[in-house]
Amino acid sequence: MKRSLNIFLFVLALTSITFSSCKKDEVEETPTPTPATTGMFKVEFEQVFAGEEFSFDSSYTNSFGEVLNFTRFDYYISNITLSKSDGTSWTQPESYFLLKSNDPASLLLSIAEVPAGDYTGMTFSIGVDSIRNVSGAQTGALDPANGMFWAWNTGYVFIKAEGTCSASAMGGVFEYHIGGFQNANNTNCIRTVSHAFGGATMTIAPNTAPQIHMAVDLSRLFNGSNDSLSVAATPMIHMPGAGAVNTANRFQEAFEFEHLHN
Repeated sequence: MKRSLNIFLFVLALTSITFSSCKKDEVEETPTPTPATTGMFKVEFEQVFAGEEFSFDSSYTNSFGEVLNFTRFDYYISNITLSKSDGTSWTQPESYFLLKSNDPASLLLSIAEVPAGDYTGMTFSIGVDSIRNVSGAQTGALDPANGMFWAWNTGYVFIKAEGTCSASAMGGVFEYHIGGFQNANNTNCIRTVSHAFGGATMTIAPNTAPQIHMAVDLSRLFNGSNDSLSVAATPMIHMPGAGAVNTANRFQEAFEFEHLHN
């Protein structure tokens, strides 16, 4: 009887040890969390006018010698795309930003949820793509309350520049509201800007925040490579057409890559 009791206690102890060992093994086999595979970057748009720092408190002169004072200069940046040297790319979903010259915070964009990797260039659009132009009332940067929507024309104003100039026959003011997304009658004012990072590589990884610096020369609204805009001759553009297309072409030249901080 005593021998049977000893055998029972031995088996019970062995079972307890085996069970404890299994529990320990289960804890040790818990998988390690997968590392994050996305990161973020920033884009800063530094505004100038023909090499001078831009400010609403300053006056500027265009190629016709007309003195300009601005009261508003807003424009849309959309569909930001990063490219790699192997030809692949990533485009930010829901990529719409309204840059306001009187709001420095709007000139610094933070782009999150970017796949980790090395990128060599960036492409974006000036304006709003055709799908969003016909999608009705929207929110955020595309909210009509921002004053960048033509209710009468069902579409967005891509660039809105306003101010005063003594050369203007329109009460001394100028107003340029540039938009149009249809190809008919040559009124498509959406423009694409692409820049490589000057041989540098932007590395996206968790817990990093590289920053791209872009210079924006607002004088290009008036002074382009192929033509120029005189306030005396054209103090106002308020609808799609040839004048809006030419202005969009000039403003496309305003953006230049400056440098990159990893």
